[in-house]
Amino acid sequence: MTVGIFGLGRFGSFWGNLLARNFEVVGYDIDAERIFPESVRRVDLQGLCACRTIFLCVTIRALPDALRSIAPLLEDGTLVADTCSVKVLPARWMREILPSGTLILATHPMFGPESAKAGLDGLALMMDPLRMEAEDFSFWEDEFRSWGLSTVRMDCDRHDREAAYSQALTHFVGRSLHRMGLPETEIATRWYRSLHAIARQCVRDAPELFEDMQRFNPYAAGMRGALLAAFGSTLAELGEDISALVGPTDARVGERSALDEGARSPVHSEEGAGR
Repeated sequence: MTVGIFGLGRFGSFWGNLLARNFEVVGYDIDAERIFPESVRRVDLQGLCACRTIFLCVTIRALPDALRSIAPLLEDGTLVADTCSVKVLPARWMREILPSGTLILATHPMFGPESAKAGLDGLALMMDPLRMEAEDFSFWEDEFRSWGLSTVRMDCDRHDREAAYSQALTHFVGRSLHRMGLPETEIATRWYRSLHAIARQCVRDAPELFEDMQRFNPYAAGMRGALLAAFGSTLAELGEDISALVGPTDARVGERSALDEGARSPVHSEEGAGR
């Protein structure tokens, strides 16, 4: 069985290597200069659409254009699966743009190249069979379980509600901590090292991933509002007003950077988890 991948960036290449364990894998990327992993054979768009299963490994913002490019070339019965980190909008786009005879599977691997370095066992993969037969869904569910993954069947709306906290919150806090500039110290606690790990891990992902998971998840804005309200409530317990503490951002970032440069011993943190 030949499986196709649209988009061979960092995650697409990683996903292709995983699929190549049990399938022949071909790939297409709009960047003709993109270097493919050895396990993925480069094809043109028509060659990709000849596959019976195609995984879309593109950014959320690029998904509509990717769908429009493959839609006229798909045969009835072809399975198209996205791997986006938000699900409600991609699910709607796939239903609207792909032909009625196309099978559709929404997935979100809750891991990536960094968090899977230690192996796949126990890592979660969300799945929602939007338009497909039970037999086809069971095939891919069994396949992913054979990798050691924990498959979670969940509808797209519930995914986005929960991912607004389990993923978008983590990345929001991580990028904010990195921007703040956590000082390194010889007396770091385990939990402080964990904060360092989160901050370092989150900024390894492309800025587009962070922006898209915040902007395209319909529940992310509510999460950010709840987070800021919680900060305000905690400060109120100390008799402080959040507005009185917020000063020029650049000055605060520079202040933290100076602390970093003056530190004598690094915090030895492990890699953070999460895609």
